[in-house]
Amino acid sequence: MQRLALLAMSGLALLAQKQSVAVEAFDHSAVLNYVQAIFGTHIPLGEGIRAMMVKRIAEGGKLTVVERKKVDTLIKEQDFGASGRVKRGTNARIGQIRGADLTLMGDIVVFGRDDRRSGGVIGGGGRGGGAVIGGYKQEEKAVVVLNYRLASTETSEIILTGEARGESKRMSKGLGGLFAIAGAVGGAAVDMRSSNFAETIIGEATMDAVNKLCEQLNGNSFAGGSSRVDELDARVADFSNGNLIINAGANEGLAAGMQFSVYRKGKEIKDPTTGEVLDVQTDLIGRMTITTVREKIAIGSYQGAQAPRPGDVVRK
Repeated sequence: MQRLALLAMSGLALLAQKQSVAVEAFDHSAVLNYVQAIFGTHIPLGEGIRAMMVKRIAEGGKLTVVERKKVDTLIKEQDFGASGRVKRGTNARIGQIRGADLTLMGDIVVFGRDDRRSGGVIGGGGRGGGAVIGGYKQEEKAVVVLNYRLASTETSEIILTGEARGESKRMSKGLGGLFAIAGAVGGAAVDMRSSNFAETIIGEATMDAVNKLCEQLNGNSFAGGSSRVDELDARVADFSNGNLIINAGANEGLAAGMQFSVYRKGKEIKDPTTGEVLDVQTDLIGRMTITTVREKIAIGSYQGAQAPRPGDVVRK
């Protein structure tokens, strides 16, 4: 009975655990010249996008974000805890850093403005702005486009790709709306999470793109999962040449990149009076990562100490 209780607790932990994701800095080489024109200097735009993504994904609550940029700091604290100089019971234990199930990467492919102006004449201009000689009305439109891909850390396979387009518009009588950022936040000292950046038109477009990207991630079936996936009780249909096939697919909400545990049925626990099967002991034998999904089946890679057999149980 103790073993059954432990198995039940292990099953609950598996159900409760969310997919973990590491976020890489977005590449902005395609828009480098535009960034330098807007900010008046080079800034680590990709790191800024990464920081915003980490915050939004964590707030969404569907995925667990794991720290990678400052992971060396965490490792040093663990090493310090193991040195014997930290009070017993308060030290960070070695070997507890959680691995990332998924890695989010991307490219900033558009970062700039699309304005329409009527009347007046533009003259002068310097870093972060322009001087207006004639009066005119102008509609400013900032556009930020992020291309992204989500990869399985275990297999390196791309399980999701997409694009998030952010826009912001406003009417003005000058050119300050977008380029005023250089004066507002101090050029090289730009903090893309600051209120100064958020209040600019390019800041609004950036946040719009980041929010839309996070909505796409949180709305996908691998993030948080659906009740059908959480309650999946599938069976192994075939295992050959390293490919595991189960009798559940798109109809059950499965998608590439999802991971499941594979169990071998063991002893049946029966009611001694009626003969009714009260429970079936199961032993964890390995893990499956789905790579291909069809209507009624899913195919995936397998890792485990024992080769799966038809009839083995596949669950979250």
